[in-house]
Amino acid sequence: MANELAISQPQPGSADAAMLLLMLGEERAAEVLRYVGSEAVEKIGVAMAGIREVNNDQALAVIDGFGAALSAHTPLGVGVPDYVRQVLVSTLGEEQGRTLADRVLGDSQPVEIDTLRWLDFDTVVHMLRDEHPQIIAITLAHMEPAQAATILDRLEAGLQEDVVLRIATMEKIPQAALMELQTILRSKLSLAGAFKARPVDGARTVAGIINGVGSGTEGRIIEALSKVDRSLTEKIQDLMFVFDNLIGLDDKSMQVLLREVSNDVLALALKGAVEPMREKVFRNMSKRAGEILQEDMEARGPVKMSEVEVAQKEIVTVARRLSEEGQITLATGREDYVE
Repeated sequence: MANELAISQPQPGSADAAMLLLMLGEERAAEVLRYVGSEAVEKIGVAMAGIREVNNDQALAVIDGFGAALSAHTPLGVGVPDYVRQVLVSTLGEEQGRTLADRVLGDSQPVEIDTLRWLDFDTVVHMLRDEHPQIIAITLAHMEPAQAATILDRLEAGLQEDVVLRIATMEKIPQAALMELQTILRSKLSLAGAFKARPVDGARTVAGIINGVGSGTEGRIIEALSKVDRSLTEKIQDLMFVFDNLIGLDDKSMQVLLREVSNDVLALALKGAVEPMREKVFRNMSKRAGEILQEDMEARGPVKMSEVEVAQKEIVTVARRLSEEGQITLATGREDYVE
């Protein structure tokens, strides 16, 4: 009984290890536990089962402790920063490992603005609620598109349009706004360190975000953007939806589209298409039409990629027109559902 009680009560070291493994995710945690003795695994397992939530301060304390422990156990302390960085990158992957190493090693390398991707989702939403649109734009521009899209969906309509326009026209983060963001993070999340600005492809970032929002939000934002900068809006739309995305069309929509595209354009576009896309097209044609298209493709021989891209873009333009007319439905990054 005494032994059972001892095991059921997580030890301080076990609790820290449990929190660290939970932050690593299932696959990496399982890989680490392969090298841990059975008794320790049992204690860590008990600790993990007892964790209901980990706040920001606790998480940072565990991370700092991990870095200190690694430093203390490196032979003679030689190359400690490089060793810590290598272990973290090997464990977490290049991006997250580098960001965490920046946090653990302090001044040895500035923390990049990508640290924002580590933040708890609810914390980010709460943090942005009352901030200036430029601060919101910088934050969303450096998060994963799916995360940014979810946050954008929760903002007020007028604010959504302002933020998206700011991201779309962003090339490099203004230093003043960067310093303000740093102040916000320090005060609200107790994060320290200097941030490094980096180039931003605003249009591509916006395309990734809009692909993940609901269709109502997408339409409203595109309409608002087109009134401000039609050329930029078209560039964003080109990045949002490309030829291979047409594989997501249902069969009826694909058949409607094929009736609007000439055989010459289709044959050229398919020369550079992925195999699933080709199969989708041929599946929605009659046997005879498919044979003629196949013969046309083979007769063309090698073609320039630039010509293929022009043909694919022409088909995408037709698809957008049909979508606007309500004749087909284009699938984007996230679908809306109703009960």
